Amino acid sequence: MAEGDGGTYQPVDQRAIDAMRMTPGFTGFVGDAVNLMTRAMDNAALAQAQSAVGSMRVEPDKVDELGRFFDDEARALEKEAEKLQEVAFTSPPGSDPVSTQATMAYNQVAAGDDRSAYENLMKLAALFKKASLDLHDSARQNRLDDQNAADSFGGNIA
Repeated sequence: MAEGDGGTYQPVDQRAIDAMRMTPGFTGFVGDAVNLMTRAMDNAALAQAQSAVGSMRVEPDKVDELGRFFDDEARALEKEAEKLQEVAFTSPPGSDPVSTQATMAYNQVAAGDDRSAYENLMKLAALFKKASLDLHDSARQNRLDDQNAADSFGGNIA
């Protein structure tokens, strides 16, 4: 988000995240978690923007397939959210103030409040589930409409 727009999300330098991810041990684990969280927040922002003004046209015979795609993606997001639950309950690697404070910060980012990565993943998963249900409902309605049209023409529709 741009400075002064009232938002709290600030983009993170991907090079810094990648450097953390390459570090062995706890720092690498945290780097992986931060990478997952920033990507989830970016995806959630994109999905929200698309649902606000976006539209899509799908070939009628591909609607169910697209619905299954969204459903599969929702399940994958829920699995990633479960992994973040582990980050939220990670214990500090030591009892020194840096370890304890850093771990508390990562726990908070992972699943601390409604802005956490866990919550964002779950919101995105819910959005994907809704898209899947809407697509399946649309496909059913189209099939019903086609069948009703065929029946009104004596079963002969080209």
